[in-house]
Amino acid sequence: MNPEPKETQSSGPSITDLRKLIDTVDDDLIRLLGERMKLSEEVGSAKTRDHGLPIFDPDREHELLERWVRIAETRELSPGVARGVLRELLDHSRRRQETQESGAGRGYRTWARRIGYQGEPEAYSDLAIQRLMPGVSTVERIGFATFTALFDALEHGAVDCILVPTENTTSGSIPETAALLIERRIVVLDEEIARIEHVLAGVPGSTPEAIRTVRSHSVALQQCRRALSRWPRLTIETSNDTAGAAREIAEAKDPSVAAICSVEAARRHGLAILTKNLADHRENYTRFFLVGKSDDPRTADPGEAHAHAKTSIVFSVRHVQGALAACLSVLADHDINLTRIESCPTPGRPWEYRLFTDLEGHAEDPRVREAIEKLGAHANHVRILGSYRNRTRISSNGTANGAGEAAPSFRPLRSTPSRSATRLIEARDSRPRTVVHVRDVAIGDGGFVLIAGPCAVESREQILEAARMAKRAGARMLRGGAYKPRTSPYSFQGLGDVGLDLLHEAGEVTGLPTVTEVLGTQFLDRIAERADMLQVGARNMQNFDLLRALGRVDRPVLLKRGMSATVDDLLHAAEYILAGGNQRVVLCERGIRTFETATRSTLDIAAIPVLRARTHLPIIVDPSHAAGKRELVIPLALASVAAGADGLIVEAHPRPEEALSDKEQALGPEDLEVLSSRLESILSAKGLGI
Repeated sequence: MNPEPKETQSSGPSITDLRKLIDTVDDDLIRLLGERMKLSEEVGSAKTRDHGLPIFDPDREHELLERWVRIAETRELSPGVARGVLRELLDHSRRRQETQESGAGRGYRTWARRIGYQGEPEAYSDLAIQRLMPGVSTVERIGFATFTALFDALEHGAVDCILVPTENTTSGSIPETAALLIERRIVVLDEEIARIEHVLAGVPGSTPEAIRTVRSHSVALQQCRRALSRWPRLTIETSNDTAGAAREIAEAKDPSVAAICSVEAARRHGLAILTKNLADHRENYTRFFLVGKSDDPRTADPGEAHAHAKTSIVFSVRHVQGALAACLSVLADHDINLTRIESCPTPGRPWEYRLFTDLEGHAEDPRVREAIEKLGAHANHVRILGSYRNRTRISSNGTANGAGEAAPSFRPLRSTPSRSATRLIEARDSRPRTVVHVRDVAIGDGGFVLIAGPCAVESREQILEAARMAKRAGARMLRGGAYKPRTSPYSFQGLGDVGLDLLHEAGEVTGLPTVTEVLGTQFLDRIAERADMLQVGARNMQNFDLLRALGRVDRPVLLKRGMSATVDDLLHAAEYILAGGNQRVVLCERGIRTFETATRSTLDIAAIPVLRARTHLPIIVDPSHAAGKRELVIPLALASVAAGADGLIVEAHPRPEEALSDKEQALGPEDLEVLSSRLESILSAKGLGI
């Protein structure tokens, strides 16, 4: 506190008296602001309850702005100050009115009470939460040191939802949060736009000329590069967040060190504001996403379909000429406006990219829904991150919402299913055949693919020998089980993670892409990191949790038909994966259980042409599990190819008699060579080759 100045003889009121008058005016201002907010809430309630009107009324707001400017001029008050105060009031009023929307329109406001953010109190993310949830005193704002820790907290239920910055109008997108949004199982619930007003803050008594070191978050430093270049001898240091930098400066008490932070953070830590408006561009806004868990039932409210919405999607395109152009044409043909598109690298797969895209419209809008479904004909993977209120629309005067204009109020649409239950079955004539790429191997392009390898990975020597054997016979991919589902609990269950690493090594040594079975969601992330294709076994064909999870994974899937499943059952199982966004699905006929006991299962050869007539997806056959006997594998394999299969997956072992799993049906080296030579005669007649 500054000491009270000594009063001197004067004809006017004393400083103390003037300050008391200011306090009285401030009390009146706060009281009147509170009354205005209550009236605003009543107006919002009347709009939605009695008249069905949108909350945002641009004509009314424009009228208010002009009125305030006229009054300000008569009181010798700056029109700019008046406009700034009113815009803040109107923005706050809109947020309060949103909470008055009835039913599902209130969305997350009915349950989000613990909201996480990256940083410390008064960081920009913390301030954005206060802006998004005005008047909700029960909200607990919880800071985390890193973005990874923030997403982990959401995943583990430590918070209800999180607020993360996704892009800035000056420095662009934030790659770390983009990657986490793509990789984690989340849904975007809302967006918030906040003006970022950086200040240079130092300990009391410091001056701008005395500063030799500036500390802040790397993004904030990037937004102030031009301003900082005025001090060429400055040392730049990064911190976890802007508010944390302010705290560190206050604790150090060094007058030569300053922080770039918000006004609120500076005041919280008792720092002096040395320079205001430090950002290179005055129109400096950050866009935030409010994010929940995709499997949280509270985020799946069917009433959240609204007009004036925006949808975020992620998709990856196939490595063929014109694929991206075809995807963009689909959106253009449906008159959908893209507001953002950027490429994000795919970890572990050099030079492959996922496209993070925002488009105007709600995912449940029929036009948008149809466009996103048609993207599947050209994309490997399409995932909807969420639909939410569009707060970044540009007004007629070119001003962004963050500058004071807001998107129109949500209006609920009739909830409709995101995909037809029979879309896959009926799509054969409406789209070209899908070609599934597994690294450089194409399945379904009119060629033929042989996949071979042991039922189970048993040792490093065994899988390397099996991989070389498969490659010599013309196999294009290597199969091998790391985690084995066995009928008997006493049978060999596989080597688990060790087997997965050995399979990956064998694939790298021989250059063969690998495919292995996923038994459950708990194995999914680990296997997706190491295998090129994920297999769903017959026992798991109707493991719907697993199928949904595979829909979110950007890896091709080999889906085997269940032992008692109909063709329709298989197609609907594939639909679960496609509906989740993963378009790279290969169907596998492996035999079904009948009253016949001569074979392990009855291979349904007729299913191959039936599937080709009813779906655009590739179809391969597993004759090994259908036969159950080595001598029957080759005849069934040849029949499958003649019937039109796009490929085969067979079990092959360097020494079948020593196999720890399915030794009776595994082909040995000589058997595999015989299969290869006989396949060549059939394929050559069809103009193909192995």
